[in-house]
Amino acid sequence: MINLSTRTKNAIKPALAIVIAYGISLGMGWENPYWAGLAVAMISLPTAGQSLNKGAMRMLGTLVALTAALTFIAWFAQDRWWFISVLSVHIGFCTYMAAGNKRQYFWFCCAFVCLVICAHAAGDLANAFNVAVLRAQQTGMGILVYTLVSIFLWPTSSRGMLHDVTRKLIKTQASVFRTYRDLLGGHGAAEDSRPLRMQEVQLLGQWGQALNAAETDSYEVWEVRHQWRHFQRLCAALMEAFEQWRQSFSEIRPLDLNKLLPNLETVLSELDDRFAEIERMLTDESPTRTRTPKPISLVIEYKEALTHTHFQKAAVAVTKTQLDRLETLSLALFDCVRDIKGFDRQSTISVAKEIHGGGFGLDSDRLLSAVRAMATLWAAFFIWFYINPPGHEIFIELATILAMASVMLHLSPITLFTPFMVLTLLAGVLYVFVMPHLSGYAQLGAMLFGATFAFNYLFWQPRQGLAKTIGAAMFLVVIGVQNQQTYNFAVFANTVVMVALAIGTPIVIWYIPPSPRPEKEFLRLLTRFCRHGEFLLLRHALDRDEHKGLATRWRMVLYRNNLLEIPNKLTVLAQRLDYRLLSGQTPEQVQTMIAALQAIAYRIEDLVRARQLPQANLLVTAVIEDLREWRLTAQNQLRLWAEDPALAASQADAMRDRLLARISRLEEKTGETLRGIKEGQISERDLENLYRILGAFRGLSESGIAFSTAAVGIDWKAWKEDRF
Repeated sequence: MINLSTRTKNAIKPALAIVIAYGISLGMGWENPYWAGLAVAMISLPTAGQSLNKGAMRMLGTLVALTAALTFIAWFAQDRWWFISVLSVHIGFCTYMAAGNKRQYFWFCCAFVCLVICAHAAGDLANAFNVAVLRAQQTGMGILVYTLVSIFLWPTSSRGMLHDVTRKLIKTQASVFRTYRDLLGGHGAAEDSRPLRMQEVQLLGQWGQALNAAETDSYEVWEVRHQWRHFQRLCAALMEAFEQWRQSFSEIRPLDLNKLLPNLETVLSELDDRFAEIERMLTDESPTRTRTPKPISLVIEYKEALTHTHFQKAAVAVTKTQLDRLETLSLALFDCVRDIKGFDRQSTISVAKEIHGGGFGLDSDRLLSAVRAMATLWAAFFIWFYINPPGHEIFIELATILAMASVMLHLSPITLFTPFMVLTLLAGVLYVFVMPHLSGYAQLGAMLFGATFAFNYLFWQPRQGLAKTIGAAMFLVVIGVQNQQTYNFAVFANTVVMVALAIGTPIVIWYIPPSPRPEKEFLRLLTRFCRHGEFLLLRHALDRDEHKGLATRWRMVLYRNNLLEIPNKLTVLAQRLDYRLLSGQTPEQVQTMIAALQAIAYRIEDLVRARQLPQANLLVTAVIEDLREWRLTAQNQLRLWAEDPALAASQADAMRDRLLARISRLEEKTGETLRGIKEGQISERDLENLYRILGAFRGLSESGIAFSTAAVGIDWKAWKEDRF
C-alpha cells in the first residue's frame, strides 16, 4: 500500500472534488459549471471541520445574497441609478463587516454573490431568479461534493487541532507570566519577551479559527461551545492584563516589594501553580487539587509604605490592582478549563466586568475601506455603461471582489496585480495549447485534476493560501468550461485585458486621497491616537460619566476602543513599511515606538477606570488644580504630536522636563494634603483609590516620555514625502 504524505493527501482531495463537481454540472447541463468548481476551491481546507465551517459560511452568505439581489431587482429594475445605489450600500455594509474579526467569509459571500446575481440578471427578474437558483444549487453541490470527499477520503478531525492549539496557547501564556515574574525580580530584559508576546497574539488568532472548525465536526466540542467561547475571552483578557502589569515594572522594580506587599510571593506562586494545573488538565490529567482554588488578594503594608513617596505608594497601588485582576482571571480560567474537561464540573466564575468590551463604535478605517469598495463598484459600472470593456459583467464582479479582498487581507490592490496576471497567463497556456486537443470528459477531468493538484501541492503552507486561492480561481475562470465548448485566442486575449483593467480600477480608487501607502496610514493612525487620547484626558480624567450627555459617552466608548486597537493596527502596518525609503529607520525603532503607544493606551484606560472608583471629595478637591495643570500639559503634548510629529520630537526634552516638574509638584501637594488630614477622616480604600489615580497619571507621564524618546530617532520628513 502506498504511504502518501499529508501534503499529497490534502492536494488530492480538492482535485478529486473539482473533477466530480464539474462532471455533475456538465452532466446536468448547467451553465457556468465553474461556480461549483469555485465553491470546492474556496472551502478546501486541511480538516473536515474547517471545510464544513467555511462551506456553511459560503452557503449562508449565498442565501442572504440571493434574497438581497432578488429584492433589489424587484424594486429597482427600471431605475439603474437607484439600483446601483442600493447595491453599492449593500456592498459597502458587507465590506465594513468583512473588515472586522468575525464571520469575514460570510460577509464576503453576502456581497460578491449578490453582485454576481445582479450583474448577470441585467434587471430581468425572471432571469435573476433562474441565475439565483443556478448559483445556489451549484454552490451547494460543490460544498456537498467536497464535504463527502473530505469525510470518506483521509478524514481529519479539527478537535485534535483545537486541543493542540489550546495547549500551545496556555503554555505560552504561562511562559509569559513566568518571564514577567522574572522581569519583576530584576532578571532578564523586556525585549527578550517580545517573541513570546508575538507568539501569544498569533496563537490566540489561530485558536479562534480552530474552535470554529471544531464546533462543526465534533459534537464533543459543540456540547461545551459556550465554555470554549468563555475560555477565549479569558485568554484575551489575560493577554491585556499581562501587558498592563509589565508596563508598571519600571516604576516598582526599585522598591522593596516584599516589604510593601508581604504576600507577593504567595500570590505569584499561587498564580504559577494555577497555570501549571491548567496545563495539566489540558493534557487530560486530573488536577491535583480537589477543589477550585480560593481567591487570594495582595495586601499592602501601609506602615512600611509611610517612608516612601506618594508616587511610589501609587505605583504599589496600581501593581496591586493589576495583580488582583490577574488573580481573578486565572481563577476563572482554572474553573473554565475544569468545566470543559469534565473534572468535577462547576459553574464558571463570572468575570464579565473584568473583561474589556466597550460597546459598539464605528471604525473609521473599516468605513474608509467600505467607501473605497463602493467607489470601485461605481467606477466599474460607469466603465461598463460607457466603454463596455472585455468581460462585460465579469469585469464589474472581478473589480469589486478584488477591492473587497484587499480589505479583508489588509493589502493594497497593487500587490495583487502581478500574481493575478501571471496566473491568468499560465491558465491561458492550458486554454490555448492543451484544451483544444482534449476529447471526452476523461481527458478534461485529467487536466482539471492535474492543474488543481499542482496548485494545492505547490501552495500547501498556510501563508500561501492566498496564492492557492488566486491560482485556482483564475484557472477555473479562464478555461471557461461549458457543455458547448469553443476555443478562440481572441477570447483569451480579451480575458487578459479584462483582468488587467479589473485590477487597475481598484488600484486607481485606492490612490485617491487619503493615500494608502503604509507610512501615510501610519501617520493618520498616530494622529487619530493622539486626538482620541487628548479627548479622553479632557472629558474623563477629572469628570464622571453621569455628568455627560449621550453623545459624549458614545464618543468615549468609541475612543477608548480605538485607543486600544490602534497599536495593533500599527503593528500590522509596520510589517508593510518599506524601510529602504525611510532614511535608515529600522523595524526595531518602529516597534519600540508602537510599544510605547500601547503603554499610553493602557495608562489612559487605567486612568478612566480609576476615576470611576469612589473618591473622597476631601482628597480630590485638594489636588484637583495640580491634576488639571498636569492634564493640560499632557493634552498639549498629544495635540502637538497630532499636528506636527517632527516639531513634537524636537521638543521632547522640554516636554519631559515639564511632565517631571508636574509630577514633582503633585508629589508635594499630595503630601501637604495628607499631612493636614486628621486620623479617621478618610479610609484606607479612599487613600488607595487616590493612589490609583496618581499612579495612572505617573504611568501615563512615563509612557509619554518613553514614546517621545523612541520617536526622536524617526525622520518624520521622510515619512511625509509623497510617493506612488
